[in-house]
Amino acid sequence: MAELPRFFWDSAGHAHTNALHWEGFPRLLWESLQVFGYTEPPPYDGVEYEEEGVPRCRVKMTVPPHPTLILWQPIEVNVVGHRLADTFEAAAIEAIHIFCDQHPEEVAGHPIGLFPTMDSRDPEWTFRMTYCDHLLGTLAGETLRTAVRFMSAQYRYQTLQQHGIYRLTNIAQRYRNQVDRQNTQIEELQATVAAKDEVITQREETIQHREEQIVESDALITQRDTVIDFLQEKVHELNLNLGQAIDHINMFHEQPE
Repeated sequence: MAELPRFFWDSAGHAHTNALHWEGFPRLLWESLQVFGYTEPPPYDGVEYEEEGVPRCRVKMTVPPHPTLILWQPIEVNVVGHRLADTFEAAAIEAIHIFCDQHPEEVAGHPIGLFPTMDSRDPEWTFRMTYCDHLLGTLAGETLRTAVRFMSAQYRYQTLQQHGIYRLTNIAQRYRNQVDRQNTQIEELQATVAAKDEVITQREETIQHREEQIVESDALITQRDTVIDFLQEKVHELNLNLGQAIDHINMFHEQPE
């Protein structure tokens, strides 16, 4: 019985699914796992978030333990992408690579063993290519169908990635425009500050000049106060002398003739 697609959100905003809603790498992975006796599809746990204003997505996917082969350990994959759709695909691709690396002999006789990208100079490449006659002979139809489906899934994944790149490009362009506007505002503010600094400098020079004038005026006032004090002393002496002169005159007038 075919596994039905499942999808739901939890209270923390995480999406939980088996990612079997469309023809893509998650479905190809699950069908390949079924060939090797797996009974439960890998669960995907994904969450979308923003990181410094950029939309991101984190997905955790686990290939469960094999129901009968205890040496086949579970596979856990953690990937980061743009959105849920492309990150589910990326997680499935990585799981295919890991599964094929862990079980090279088992996958070599099946079409899935051809598709993880490998270096043609790697001995593992030669090992997998030795099964081409078998895959192009008795399994030619299945191999061709699988190849077409892998190419279709790869095209879908590249399209999703391209959409993610477009979004990132638009975000980067918006940030660039915002930075340009902010730089212009900063330059204008710097010019305003420079003009105000010049005004402040002029006012400080004016204040300093007036402070010098005040000091000079204080010196003149001090000099005048000194002169006034001196003149007051002279007036006081003259008044004393005048009083003495008047007393002498009165004395002469009071003498009998």
